[in-house]
Amino acid sequence: MTKIPSKEKGITNQLCLHLFKQSLRVFTAHNKIPPSQKPTNLLRKKRSLFRVRRWKMATKVVDAAGEPIPTSSVLMSAAKHIEIKCKPENVEFLKCKKKDPNPEKCLDKGRQATRCALGVLKDLYQRCKDPMEAYVGCMYYHTNEFDLCRKEQQAFEKACPLD
Repeated sequence: MTKIPSKEKGITNQLCLHLFKQSLRVFTAHNKIPPSQKPTNLLRKKRSLFRVRRWKMATKVVDAAGEPIPTSSVLMSAAKHIEIKCKPENVEFLKCKKKDPNPEKCLDKGRQATRCALGVLKDLYQRCKDPMEAYVGCMYYHTNEFDLCRKEQQAFEKACPLD
């Protein structure tokens, strides 16, 4: 059985997993292995390896230049901090949107709200890098389910208390 490389240029992890499944089917059909004896443990191991690899990649809160990457798990993890620190900017933006639904009229207010949120993310990352990465990774892995990441949330809020 040939070894499938986990990372090649232009091939995502999902494609590698699909190719692995195809090669597993061909291998079992060629060697006439009955369905009850298929090597499913090998497939489970490969799936968990991909899941862990994606989780490790998702724990990146900032890019190489030090700018925050506002993914859903990062924003959900820092939502309380953003709510408290960016309340005036967000209120002004919402008032503008309510007053005039034309998107052009509120671009400046939207930029201010976005700039504030990115500033909060950058500040949080500088103050408490490890707890934030652990919390973001857990949120990514569990599809932004707060209930499954309470331990990481407590560690993050202890390292970066709400002001």
